[in-house]
Amino acid sequence: MANSTIEQELECKEHSFFQTVGDSMEPLLHNRESTVVIEKYSGTLEKYDIVLYRRPTGEYVLHRVLKVRRNDYLICGDNRIHREIVPKEWILGVMIGFYPDTEERYISCEDMEYRKYLRMLGLRYWIRWIKALPERMRKKLLR
Repeated sequence: MANSTIEQELECKEHSFFQTVGDSMEPLLHNRESTVVIEKYSGTLEKYDIVLYRRPTGEYVLHRVLKVRRNDYLICGDNRIHREIVPKEWILGVMIGFYPDTEERYISCEDMEYRKYLRMLGLRYWIRWIKALPERMRKKLLR
């Protein structure tokens, strides 16, 4: 579909393929190397789903759901520490799988390899958070 929007792609197809841009989902997805398979949002998201949403500025973002709330979601990239509140209306689709880097190997979000990655998310978040602290605060916390 030449010159179509992501919304149009998701509306016309059961699922669509998009190349990732940026480093916010590393180490899982890599800038301009990984391809994600996105399914249209149907309103049934769960904690740790990776969602594609569009901010009012027009920017498309692919980040992970950290908390499901009544009218919105708390969302953050795997390589970020700042969380964002995202209203349900912004959500366009949910990732059902991906092709890491330029490999032809497909990894489903149901795959054991992906599930192992999910088990380490909490630890990775705290390591990033501690690294982001100024040196003096870090030393104080680690005493």
